[in-house]
Amino acid sequence: MISRQAPYDGPWTKRARQTDEWLSQHKVVVSATTASLLSTFAGFPLDSLKSRLQSSRENLSIPRLAAEVVKEEGIGGLWRGFPLPLITISIVRTISFTIYTSTKRILNSVPSTSTSSTTKEGQQPWVDLKLGLFTKDSAADIAITSWLAGAASGSVVCVGSAPFELVKVRRQLEYQIYRDSHPEIFRPNPPPSAGASLPTNPTPAPKPPAFVPPTTIQAVKLIINSSGYRGLYIGWRLHFIRDTLGTALYFAEYDVMRYYLGRSKSTYRPGQGEGDIGSGAKAEIQGDVPNWAKGFLPKSMIPFLCGSLAGVSSWALIYPVDTKAQQRGLSGLEPRTPWVQLKRLVRGTNKDNPKPWLMGIARLYRGLGVSMIRSMLTHGLLWTIVDAAGNWIETKPFERLAMKTMGELK
Repeated sequence: MISRQAPYDGPWTKRARQTDEWLSQHKVVVSATTASLLSTFAGFPLDSLKSRLQSSRENLSIPRLAAEVVKEEGIGGLWRGFPLPLITISIVRTISFTIYTSTKRILNSVPSTSTSSTTKEGQQPWVDLKLGLFTKDSAADIAITSWLAGAASGSVVCVGSAPFELVKVRRQLEYQIYRDSHPEIFRPNPPPSAGASLPTNPTPAPKPPAFVPPTTIQAVKLIINSSGYRGLYIGWRLHFIRDTLGTALYFAEYDVMRYYLGRSKSTYRPGQGEGDIGSGAKAEIQGDVPNWAKGFLPKSMIPFLCGSLAGVSSWALIYPVDTKAQQRGLSGLEPRTPWVQLKRLVRGTNKDNPKPWLMGIARLYRGLGVSMIRSMLTHGLLWTIVDAAGNWIETKPFERLAMKTMGELK
């Protein structure tokens, strides 16, 4: 009689174990990519409405704008230009999380006397540097570490993401740009002046040409043909300020809120899970919900709450810079300093009759409502899925499935 191999020695179990090891080694990449794909799809219509509100010359409400988009462009207009952000945002966020976690590890890792350093998965880190800074399990050290890691992430990622951001906004506003380029068709005729007689044979309004949106490649070529390759970096300095400050605030706020809601650093021991994404030299493990929050906050909702609040508060603070970056990317004007751009946007272009400061500042925050909803949805989903995916990877799912399958075949 031929004896079967023990479940742990079967070829499928070995492959499953190798798959789990690969997932553990690439936990940040897998979790961030999965979360980015799903959250980007869910929040893209709101992001499209935000871009339209920021560049619109009319004072429209969110429901009215959404209704006009669906009426004129169909439901697909809310997802216009979606494929490019789906790919680029996923790549950008994956790189962002990787730089963020690696910078935290570099800052928090304590130098050792050993000649080599490896991660707990047995791999050499891509930058073998240990500074041993801000290692205390305190809100101050966590805030400083996350601020520096977030700023490093935002500044590096901005270099590659600024052209894609410009193309995304241009594609979202294609129909609006088309309308602005045909004012004689879409602008209503002025009413006749008092005492003027009505024409006996009024000329019918010209029929607008059919709107054919360009593809993503064509949109890139239009920018290059009009402004050269440097046109892809129109408003880059504003994007750099926005991404560096926004990402630093975002990660710092998220980690500090997680700290006050029960997450703490604990020294890693073999066999212990890494914990949440964002671990540095020490694992960051979610503990019990504090007593003051147990009555209204389930433990499973902590990532969504912290992600939502961090997303909406950090981007609300830098929203004026975001508005300037959007309008600068569409203006086609000669380069101006950030201060000149801000003064023109707040006070207006008429030097003889400048607008009041408060009215101008209010214009900077046009579309903030939809931006807040979008940020709460996308960032809440992002961190919820990141945590869920990371915890799922820690359970060694494929090895458990192989063991269960082999056990049933015995």
